[in-house]
Amino acid sequence: MKTFLKSIRNLLHRPPVACMFISMLVFAAVVVLWANGLMQRPELIAYDYLVAKRMKPDSVDDRMVLIGMTERDLKKYGYPLPDDLLAEVLQKIGSQEIDSQKPAVIGMDLYRDLPEPRNRAHYPELERALKQIKSVIAIQRVGFVDGPPALYGPEDVNRISVNNLPKDSSIDGMYRRGLLIYENGRDDYMESFSLAVTRTYLEKMGIPCGMGEDGVYRIGSTEIPRLTSSAGGYVNPLVAHYEYLADFESPRRFRIQDPNARPDDDQSGKDNTPHDFSFQDVLEDKVPAGALAGKIVFVATVMQTIKDSNPTPIHDNLRGVQMHMMCTHQLLDIGLKGRKPMAWWPDWAELMCVAVAALAGGVLGLFLHSPWRFAPALALLLAVIGGAGVWAFHGRIWIPFVTPILACAVSAALVLSVVAYFESLQRGMMKKIFSKHVSSAVVERVMEEPDLFLAGGRLKPQRVVATVIFTDLKGFSTTSEKMDPATLMDWMNDYFNGIASKVDENGGMIDKFIGDAIMGVFGVPRARTTEEGMDADARNAVECALAMRGALMKLNAEWRAEGRPTTAMRVGIHTGWLVCGNVGSDERLDFTVLGDTVNTAARLEGAGKDFGEDEGGAECTILISDATCARLANRYVTRLLGALSLKGKADKVVVHSVIARNTSALEK
Repeated sequence: MKTFLKSIRNLLHRPPVACMFISMLVFAAVVVLWANGLMQRPELIAYDYLVAKRMKPDSVDDRMVLIGMTERDLKKYGYPLPDDLLAEVLQKIGSQEIDSQKPAVIGMDLYRDLPEPRNRAHYPELERALKQIKSVIAIQRVGFVDGPPALYGPEDVNRISVNNLPKDSSIDGMYRRGLLIYENGRDDYMESFSLAVTRTYLEKMGIPCGMGEDGVYRIGSTEIPRLTSSAGGYVNPLVAHYEYLADFESPRRFRIQDPNARPDDDQSGKDNTPHDFSFQDVLEDKVPAGALAGKIVFVATVMQTIKDSNPTPIHDNLRGVQMHMMCTHQLLDIGLKGRKPMAWWPDWAELMCVAVAALAGGVLGLFLHSPWRFAPALALLLAVIGGAGVWAFHGRIWIPFVTPILACAVSAALVLSVVAYFESLQRGMMKKIFSKHVSSAVVERVMEEPDLFLAGGRLKPQRVVATVIFTDLKGFSTTSEKMDPATLMDWMNDYFNGIASKVDENGGMIDKFIGDAIMGVFGVPRARTTEEGMDADARNAVECALAMRGALMKLNAEWRAEGRPTTAMRVGIHTGWLVCGNVGSDERLDFTVLGDTVNTAARLEGAGKDFGEDEGGAECTILISDATCARLANRYVTRLLGALSLKGKADKVVVHSVIARNTSALEK
């Protein structure tokens, strides 16, 4: 189990795997928010904005006319309108002598379940008008107000419709949906007001409307999808009947558009909803001839003193008759123009969209680490997601896009943070590995490209051409025997402080301290890939050795003045192929180099025992191989010592002694 968990941990430390894991976690979290309805309100806000932007403020529909009871009508005739006057209004609208002048449908958006006045004095006149004018479609509000009693006979089937409008009561009280069929049971249903007038109008034009055996309502050949509780951004609203998404596109302009076009002196501040004609216009025969011919005529109240305020995406105070007319316009366009009603994706497709958005954000955070690149790229990606949602909306498909945008943004931010954290760990790890071995400049260069060097918490093994330097003190055993432990340690620390720093100063890496010896490498961990770079490593190693010689001379002068023992040192340098990487257990790792190049450099240092002051002075003998000397470009004064047999080497090695810097060559 421990091994398994360790494998999982190591796997999650790989940025691509972490990106996928975080993206899926974000996806799961966002889906939980969505399933609990927490994303429903933001999605509906975005949906409402798009509906409002699509609405055409100057749109008209010449197929419909609105005759409204205005504030002036209220003052003159009273409210509710008496039965005899309403009968006269209907007669004047619908009983034209010439059939071609008659309206196609009269939608009476007035409640007339009770006689006005209550003594039924004029009710027979209204009853007669309703019976005679077959084009009248009346309303009832199921559960509240019945339809006109005169239209409940068997000869008047489908002349009473339902004007109930679905409301998002559990969300925000907005009206976004249209009612198509009010279902009381499997085989018992009533048409909505807008559908009843639309069906009557279209059937006169030979366009069929009806419910298919598959339970799908069709107008002409166009199917109207039944709204589901998970459509678009909805999350389990009450969908009790056959409903659809209302588009609220048109109409918005009427003949009398200015609410104050017909003000009443004693009704200041009491406005009328835009309309085409008033009841007074009808009763006083002021409606132009032919204005109603073949039209759908809506008869309703339009004065604001009669409360009928309905908040919708396009307006916070839309009267019921306006909503019915807009729904009728939408249904007419479906039947006459084949316009598709609003649709939506299935749940699995919406979930897939969120998952892809989360993954896209994660990939962005994985590859773009610079804020100057990440921020604009993320903004562009979010704009693409939002633009896709807007494009789909104008194609009459409601695809939630706020939720994918959230998933994308959160995933991108988290992955970027985790990648930055991993990089911080890598930088810390590399600093820990290298800070005591190489110069800070080398550490920074390595950390710029950690992926080239780190794998599974270890440095990637590399085969490189590098230059190795070995140093050792002459006669250290004899010198150390003459000092007590504390004095010896102080003396050694002074030595290492003065000598070891030269490796770092010349761009090398201290591989290890071996007693009084130092092993350094030039050309790792960032491998040289050009001959010029390899030559520079060789020169840096020789320059380091000369700097050590100078430092040791200074130390000896100080020790001599203090009465402490002096010393001398040997240096061996060789350039060649070697392998660098981590060696050790998981708990304790060391970075080192391996290969024959290391052994040769060590043997050159040991060969310095056979050479003395003639090779650069008593303090420090520097021996280099021919491979190193060939890369110095004559910048140093050297003396060829010949081909020497080194301990442990089958073949002889050509050896040179470094005397000093070649001042003339350096000046050139």
